[in-house]
Amino acid sequence: MTTKKAVVFSDSKIKRFEKTVKQHSQERKRELHRVIEGLVDKQINKKFSLFLKDLKMDEALKVHKKTSEALELFERQKEQKQKELEKSVSDSGKIVADKFSRHAKINDWDSSIYHEDNYDDVLRKLQNVCRDELGKQLRKSTKEGQELENIDNKVSNLILTLSYPNLVAQEVDLNKALSDGSSMLSFALNPNTLKQIEGSK
Repeated sequence: MTTKKAVVFSDSKIKRFEKTVKQHSQERKRELHRVIEGLVDKQINKKFSLFLKDLKMDEALKVHKKTSEALELFERQKEQKQKELEKSVSDSGKIVADKFSRHAKINDWDSSIYHEDNYDDVLRKLQNVCRDELGKQLRKSTKEGQELENIDNKVSNLILTLSYPNLVAQEVDLNKALSDGSSMLSFALNPNTLKQIEGSK
């Protein structure tokens, strides 16, 4: 009678055995996979039609195809329309920019409009220029504007007066002068003061 003996594999031997078996089987498995893929390629069209009928999805797929094609058509038309509108905006922007540039040179405006500026930016820049021009007109036509001009003239004359050599002036109280700058201006612009300055040269 043959005596059987238990064989015990260590973990390392099992791993080596597993590796060897997989290596020998890989090539055959690849051949079988290629054969199966070839059979699938030959039968897929017929099987797919039957598959869809079994799922009863024919009508749903037709509707989905129609809506998908409609969306694709819309996107193509949208893209074309967008290009046309972008060109129109660029062309009209160039006209606006050119017209403004001519006026800016004539009127010495310190502002620029570019053809790529959007409508809101163009309107904002134009409004700022209009605001500046309106301010200039009001400074000439209103009493407040005339007062502003008078103040500027007085300040300029005061500075001019102070530039005279051998300037002679009466003593003034500094605190009073600071609290009422007009007294200093009045003194500087007084014709007698100017005569006194001229006579002291």
